[in-house]
Amino acid sequence: MKLYCFPVAPNPTRVRLYLAEKRAAGASIPIEECSVDLRAPEHLRRHPLGKLPVLELDDGRCLTESLAIIELIEELHPEPPMIGRDPLARARARELERQAELGVLAPIAQIVHSTNSPLGLPPNPAVAERFRALLPAALGVLDQVLADGRAFLAGSAPCVADCTLAAGLQFGRFGKVELPAGFLHLRRWDEAYRARAPARSVLVV
Repeated sequence: MKLYCFPVAPNPTRVRLYLAEKRAAGASIPIEECSVDLRAPEHLRRHPLGKLPVLELDDGRCLTESLAIIELIEELHPEPPMIGRDPLARARARELERQAELGVLAPIAQIVHSTNSPLGLPPNPAVAERFRALLPAALGVLDQVLADGRAFLAGSAPCVADCTLAAGLQFGRFGKVELPAGFLHLRRWDEAYRARAPARSVLVV
């Protein structure tokens, strides 16, 4: 299988972080990571909208959504689990991942693309300000989750939510989106997570 991605782009980054975490914990996952030109005709054949990531299966079929890709890999390589070992743990990991994506990654992406878009999109100050206003509430939710000193969002081991949050925060650094003041638990988590070997192998900003 091949994972088509692009450095810093948040959705490919969370899949790459997930793979790095699984491999660092001992999983052997034979997926080749390939950087791609979004406008190349061969990529548009894989994904007509030219988006990333894309996982090309051995039979040539493609998956084009981050969570679908992660869920497939988790089914094929369940150890170590990164979406929980029991039903409640799996629900909690997915809940946290949704909070990280919808509350942090997605607003940061909107701000970046409205102010300093790497895709060349025109500035849109109104959109940027709207999402800047929404971001603190979601950051506060995750900051409170981490307030008990836990190492990772779901507890003592990384899960998919950590990958999504780290990918979103990296895209913010790339796009010069400053986090609001405060959120000390979240900042502690961010510093510690980025220092880990799996994160260092993927994150570039």
